[in-house]
Amino acid sequence: MKKLLSDRIYSLGLTIVVVALLASLLFPGKFPTFQNLSQIFLNLSIDTIVAVGMMLLLISGAFDLSVGSLVAFSGCLAAYLMFFMNVPVPLALLVSLLFSLIIGFVNGYLIAYQGINPMVQTLAMMGIVRGLALLVSGAGIQGLPYWFNAISQSRLLGIQMPIWYMLLIVGIMAFLTRNTTFLKRYYFIGGNEKAAELSGIDVKRMKLFSFMLVSLLAGFAGLLLASRLGAALPTSGRGLELRVITAVILGGASLQGGTGKIQGALLGALLMGIIGNVMVIARISGYWQEIILGIILILAVWIDKLLQRQSTKAVLRKPTILIILIFGMWSCELPPRENGTTKQSTESKADQAIENEEYVMITTAVSMPMYVNHDQAAFIKWGKERNVKVSILGPADWDVPAQINTIEEVIGTKPTGLLINGTDPAIAQAINKAVEAGIPTIVYDSDIPDSKRHAFLGTNWYHIGQMQGEEMVKLTGGKGKIAYMGILGLSNMEDGFRGLLDVLKKYPAMEIVGKFDDKANVEEAAKITADLISAHPDLAGICGFDSNSGPGIALSVKEAGKAGKIKITTVDWEPEHLNLVNEGVIQLLAGQKRELFTWYGAEFLYDMVHKTHRLSTNDSKAGITSLPTTVNTGLIKITKENVGLFLKK
Repeated sequence: MKKLLSDRIYSLGLTIVVVALLASLLFPGKFPTFQNLSQIFLNLSIDTIVAVGMMLLLISGAFDLSVGSLVAFSGCLAAYLMFFMNVPVPLALLVSLLFSLIIGFVNGYLIAYQGINPMVQTLAMMGIVRGLALLVSGAGIQGLPYWFNAISQSRLLGIQMPIWYMLLIVGIMAFLTRNTTFLKRYYFIGGNEKAAELSGIDVKRMKLFSFMLVSLLAGFAGLLLASRLGAALPTSGRGLELRVITAVILGGASLQGGTGKIQGALLGALLMGIIGNVMVIARISGYWQEIILGIILILAVWIDKLLQRQSTKAVLRKPTILIILIFGMWSCELPPRENGTTKQSTESKADQAIENEEYVMITTAVSMPMYVNHDQAAFIKWGKERNVKVSILGPADWDVPAQINTIEEVIGTKPTGLLINGTDPAIAQAINKAVEAGIPTIVYDSDIPDSKRHAFLGTNWYHIGQMQGEEMVKLTGGKGKIAYMGILGLSNMEDGFRGLLDVLKKYPAMEIVGKFDDKANVEEAAKITADLISAHPDLAGICGFDSNSGPGIALSVKEAGKAGKIKITTVDWEPEHLNLVNEGVIQLLAGQKRELFTWYGAEFLYDMVHKTHRLSTNDSKAGITSLPTTVNTGLIKITKENVGLFLKK
């Protein structure tokens, strides 16, 4: 028994069993189901495949921060070749994997043979590869060939194929690492690189191979992800590198190198997957999810450090207690707050049917202030008015694949209705699954027209771009240098960019000097603006397309002493935006009626559930809904002339 307790794989497996049993007791009708468990494995399959390569790297004492970007680039490159160049599927896959190997070779060569620090090299490569993904795919590529999508969307014995690929890779690599002299050498390298070199091991060549292997696996994972989504997204894989490193450390790898087993990568990812799944089932907000996953990362590193000084048995007692405490945190119902919460429950004052109803909002960035102050506040208020339970879920930061995973996990819990933030066409398949499961599903903000959603309420982003373009023409007299920024690769913003450019191209005297990615970050928008002003002292105007663009642009324009001289148009109408318009720094706000489309989106769901309106004796069988399928809530144009009407006294 002592020997088993000292085995990190065994102890981690035991922890997973305990956590799974606790989850089954807390959520008996939701967690221990075939649908939910298979969804957990499907969601962790991509991370695990990359984690296998990362485990080998950490065993050798190195790591790679570029794997998340490579996941995005691999899928985008293959999609570009198939969609735009009509390259056959097998050839496109081979070319994509070849480029993945080349990227791994560059990393490995510069680190092993030129002595560049792994963190510096792979961090730089992360930015390069992410830029390449944006370059080849723009806002993303949909409409991929059937046979490409079938790679991940097919099933064997009722289980989706990425799970089988994951298990096969883990099995093969675990066998080879245990039984081949070549891969066993990585333990010697990680344990004592100098001694390994003196013993005749070609350490540089081994390191080069490990970087190429992790890049190949990341490239393969990217192909599987694009195939599963039916779309290639340049934003895929954000944050994947940290999740993978956490998983392999939990799985027994050490930051010092020399320890770890391949199967530990699967177990580490599985533990994180189960915890993430239970948080979704428990309707834990994205804020708490980030906190809990951060605790897990710290815990994993802490265990690694303690294991270098203490016996494994002694250390295991401590994290087990912490894991139980974490479970206790999410099993307790916290009292709801009036503002800023991402979870709200209200006791029903009506009949039992309403008491059992739960309406779930799923967004792509639950912590974004604009979403919290408008969408989420309106949804919570609606829940109080209707006396029903409402929950708000989604990743804390912008992450479309994570939003898709959340939607698919929530489907298994059978909510009364889903209100989904339309962020990218790639979420269409997840929406379709919800509809096919019989869940009333409404899309808000930006439409996903190729999905089976029951209705859409929101804004046409092309019109947002047009409004900014038309105002910029008036402000500049139709001439001068113009720049614009937003979240590159996001489909609704790319629609906005297109609307802007379609207006500006009619004026030859207006010159576009750049399109920039501010990552929805005020500091980044300010930095880009400062650089633009330095490079173009005669800059005439800047257009912003996300909630943080305007304040960032305005900050640098004010610091340069050019407030009112450089014209600014942007989106959204938070108090900070309104004050900047009132000061004359920003000239136009193209505002969305966010509370409006959120409130009525929720009301549409309620009407569907309670059959407020019927067009036949059975609308579902008739294949119709008694709702408007598309509602354009329009835009608010805010300028110096009318801003006083929107400022709160």
